[in-house]
Amino acid sequence: MNIHAKRIKDLQHLLKQSKLDALVVTRNLDVGFLTGYHMDDYLLLVSRNSAWAIAPKMFVEDIKVRAPFVEPVVPEAGFEQAVLALCKTHKLRKTAFDPEYETYTRGSLWRKHGFAEQGGLVGSLRAVKEGEEAADLRKSCRIAAKAFGLIKPRIKTGRTELSVYRELEDLMQAMGAKGPSFNLIVGFGPNSALPHHITSERRLKDNEAVLLDYGCVYNHYCSDITRTYFHGRPTEEFRKVYAIVAKSQKAGLAAVRGGVKAVAVDKACRDVISDAGYGQYFIHGTGHGVGLEIHEFPRLNTKFEATLRPGMAVTVEPGIYLHGKFGVRIEDSVLVTRTGCEILTKTA
Repeated sequence: MNIHAKRIKDLQHLLKQSKLDALVVTRNLDVGFLTGYHMDDYLLLVSRNSAWAIAPKMFVEDIKVRAPFVEPVVPEAGFEQAVLALCKTHKLRKTAFDPEYETYTRGSLWRKHGFAEQGGLVGSLRAVKEGEEAADLRKSCRIAAKAFGLIKPRIKTGRTELSVYRELEDLMQAMGAKGPSFNLIVGFGPNSALPHHITSERRLKDNEAVLLDYGCVYNHYCSDITRTYFHGRPTEEFRKVYAIVAKSQKAGLAAVRGGVKAVAVDKACRDVISDAGYGQYFIHGTGHGVGLEIHEFPRLNTKFEATLRPGMAVTVEPGIYLHGKFGVRIEDSVLVTRTGCEILTKTA
């Protein structure tokens, strides 16, 4: 079965479990995930037994080819009115929408017509990667990992952060990426101590830290990787901190496997850094899900109790940040397996 047709079937199964007749899906990412046709400005209505793509006439032929398992419907009086008409025609009395991703105006309309609020149905399907999406994720991560080996020898004293940013983008696109998966972070010296530093025109000096946090998009799937190293002769303090973060990340990677709670992975990383006396300098969560979006379900932090499942893709990225000096973060994207994890962003 086509992977996208399977996703529609899986969603229909969730509708039955949730005792819903249908779900209207309006978020572009979710519509593309379900159909394989990634295009703005069309909606899906999925019932327990059918699925309709409410779309402009110019999309119809593409939908027939790319998603023959859904029926295209060209709205005559607006997308919302077409959804309401389908619900009435097919007696879909308990139709739901996801309030987290709906506009105020459209959400108000759905509520006015008695639609239920039901979040997380498509998100639960997106959390586990399978088939071609796992392959696309691996490819995206391989491109990003390979780029580090290419860019590192080219980072010389005097280069600006922005020049490295641009070259990283070019290298990944030359290997098949569509573009970056987020605004890449290149931090030299004290800028590496800012977890979400905005890449600047600062020039690299001799004997200071370099932090690269970047990724790319390949066939809609995102990668995320961070590498930190010292340009020149490392100080003893840098060596010490780097070793602690490397040990922390190793502990986190060892904790990842199906059946483990996300909070346990965060604890494995955090305990190493805290025991070394640097707990106050680990100022963010340990990781996050990655896929069609750079940040998605689940979160790996001190509060997230969700259980990891085989096929989920997450990052493991502990860090220590010494303001005004340097920061060290080591991050890999991994695929959760039943007994551990597959590291997708291995570098030499």
